[in-house]
Parts: sequence; C-alpha cells; structure tokens
Amino acid sequence: MAAFYRKDPMPRQEPPDNLSLDNPLWQYVLTLWRHDGFAYQCLEAQNQGLAVTPLLVALFCAARDRQAPQTEPEGIHQWRTDVTADLRALRMNLPRGNDTTAPLRDTVKQAELKAEQVELAWWWQRLVDDGSVTQSGLSRTALARHNLGSLLPGLDPATAASLVELWGEIKEANGEPS
Repeated sequence: MAAFYRKDPMPRQEPPDNLSLDNPLWQYVLTLWRHDGFAYQCLEAQNQGLAVTPLLVALFCAARDRQAPQTEPEGIHQWRTDVTADLRALRMNLPRGNDTTAPLRDTVKQAELKAEQVELAWWWQRLVDDGSVTQSGLSRTALARHNLGSLLPGLDPATAASLVELWGEIKEANGEPS
C-alpha cells in the first residue's frame, strides 16, 4: 500500500514553509543534469535503489570544498520515502507510449520533479544552517569520493568512481577548478 495511505507511528516532519526552491544547490543540479551522461548515471544509481538527492548534495559540497553532512536529515529522508518515492512508483506504474495515459504520466513526472526540488531546497536550508559543514583540506575529487561514501554508504565503488570522473569532466567543461 502506498505510504500516503498508511498510518505511521511517528508523525512525518513537514518541509519548512519558507524554503527557497530556486537556490544555488538547485541551480548547480540543473547545470549537472544538462549533461546526458550525468543524468543517465544518476538514473542508473536510482534504479539500483540509491537516492539521487544525497548524491547531488555530496557533489555540490565537494565543488565548494566542503564536507557533506555525515547523514541525511530524517525529515528529508521521510519526505523522499513518503512523497517523492510514491510519486515515482505511481509514474512507473503508468504505461509509457500510451496516448490515453500520457498526460497523466507527464503530470505525475512533473510532480515528482517538484518533490525532488523540495528535497533539494530542504537540503540547501540544512547546508546554510549547519555549522558542522566545514572546509576540507582534500582535493575536490577526493572530497567528492569522501562525500559520496558518507551520504551513500551503499554506493558501488565503480559507480562512485564513474560519477566522480564524469563530474570532473563537467566541472572542467564549465571552467570550474578541480
């Protein structure tokens, strides 16, 4: 049964109502996502059961010479599992290439993207508010690997290496320091 129908023993933490949906993290993600190879890698990781938003946060922090938080905040995790994942499951259950359901599938896909944008805005607020996210002496590439390992301990090392390599290529193409 879908999460939005179940009675959870613990009340779900709602996103703050003052989140900035268009923030530097969101803009960074849009820049990365424009590269087909990166989007493909992220969707492959998602198909393996990994959460993409912590992956994006890990790389965003590394690009700014910062360590990512060691864990994902519970409220963000709940939002992803109770809202974003349910929308994704609904979308995946709708047939592709069906003219009758195509408008519904597109609407659900847009809702899923908006739910992910809320996740990223919540993450952005967490990064702004969290004084424990500190500068690091590691190279950005090493920091990206470290951050991915911290936030996504189940990430396959080969997938992590591929993502970090592609991320480095995107940064170089955009004229960002390595």
